[in-house]
Amino acid sequence: MKKWKIVAIFLVFILLAFYFGNFGLGKSKIHSSVQSGVASTKNVISKEGFCVYPDSKFGRIVAEELQNRGYKVSFLESPTECDGQFLAVWVDEINTTYSPFIARGSIKVRVVYSSLGRPDHYLKYLNATDKERELITFVSDVDGEMQAYLVAHVTDSSKGLMSVKWYQEHLMDEVAKALINSLVNSIEDARQRK
Repeated sequence: MKKWKIVAIFLVFILLAFYFGNFGLGKSKIHSSVQSGVASTKNVISKEGFCVYPDSKFGRIVAEELQNRGYKVSFLESPTECDGQFLAVWVDEINTTYSPFIARGSIKVRVVYSSLGRPDHYLKYLNATDKERELITFVSDVDGEMQAYLVAHVTDSSKGLMSVKWYQEHLMDEVAKALINSLVNSIEDARQRK
């Protein structure tokens, strides 16, 4: 086999490894922010565990973060009332500029939460023509319920050796940590106001 064919095959293999592989070594500079809105009654009741909708890559990362913190998690196939705290999560936008050695990216996610496992706020959001307005408009009070929405945004600059898949998962991991920190703090604040 000619030398140039061997080099070409080697280069194709390397490119495929960086595209389909899941590896990363290096340093990251991360900035995160979370905007949230909470509506709650005085006697907030929180069901045990969380029901996460949808069962997506990002949903699984959020569920893993919750499980790492000791919470029980189940997935919903549709936005229906559940036996845990309802949590609808989705990636609103993700932008990356990637090379194997330097990557920059941003990710924005949204979350709708109900302490009583009710998807009403999320369903109203889904069916709204003005989604931004509906996200911040809560469903009429239900005794003992806490409703919340969160919009989490992470920007990142990473240097090192990394694959595309690893970098995208890195962004999702970081934004999941930021939003779970904010959500858990909001839940604790509501419980202390009893």
